[in-house]
Amino acid sequence: MAVKIFYASDVHGSEVCFRKFVNAAKAYKVDVLILGGDITGKGLVPVVEEGGVYRAELFGKVWEARGEAELGKVLSAIRASGFYAVVLGREEYEKVRSSPQLVDELFDKAMAETVRSWVKLAEERLKGSGVEVYIMPGNDDRYVIDSALAESSLVVNPDGRVVKIKGGLKLVSLGASNPTPWRTPRELPEEEIYRRLSGLVEEAGDPSSTILNVHVPPHGTTLDLAPLLDSGLRVVRRGGEVEMVHVGSTAVRKVIEEFQPLAGLHGHIHESKGVARIGRTLCFNPGSDYSSGALRGVLLVVEPGKVKSYMFTYG
Repeated sequence: MAVKIFYASDVHGSEVCFRKFVNAAKAYKVDVLILGGDITGKGLVPVVEEGGVYRAELFGKVWEARGEAELGKVLSAIRASGFYAVVLGREEYEKVRSSPQLVDELFDKAMAETVRSWVKLAEERLKGSGVEVYIMPGNDDRYVIDSALAESSLVVNPDGRVVKIKGGLKLVSLGASNPTPWRTPRELPEEEIYRRLSGLVEEAGDPSSTILNVHVPPHGTTLDLAPLLDSGLRVVRRGGEVEMVHVGSTAVRKVIEEFQPLAGLHGHIHESKGVARIGRTLCFNPGSDYSSGALRGVLLVVEPGKVKSYMFTYG
């Protein structure tokens, strides 16, 4: 039985991209939806109320709103850009800005509430449709969202597990990445990635019926090229051109080389949209353009032993 899968990754808190992900089920008539990590936003934007006027700054632009209708537009613009909005009075804002702990607490609360609302949206749109929905945290995602994902009766968090999906296929998932310069919440040494991932693939059994849903791409492919950074985390340029280097996981590549699963679904490196073959395994990275509100994805038709077709999507 052939199964149609839609995969996307790295929406980074973009409400617009997540809604497009959910709508992809109907648009492409898929059996399985997979969101492969880095689902939360990267920052918190204060919307400060003073004298009935709300002000916020986003991408160097100052937004000003009077009344609920105008405020709603500002909040929507912030959420669409992958940030979280928090409305504060002037006094509360001054208190929060001087306390990293309070900022952290507000950030955690915003992430958890947003993921919870996204899960509810997926349930409302897809309940009874027969579509399987898998949403996994990535290296950028704090652990505070795991409980929000676990509350759902429809959405499944497959991270660190082997899950049976339609068509007699197995989904092996891992959201952690190899170490990055940013020291993100879910990073592991290569040795630990290999230990966990190889154990999961062995548990899954037949590699020809196994799909890897691994946030970080395999090292040394077209899927893991990112700008080289110096010690100050600045992009390195040579001759006016950005110098690119391979930053994927050597452990993920080793597992793919040894076990030869049917396919690999990866994200993490936004600039490296593409497909790469490692032995018999086809690996995909749809890339990410979340800040523009565009969702990049890949649509696959697979059956045990064969990727029948694939198509990258953008919109």
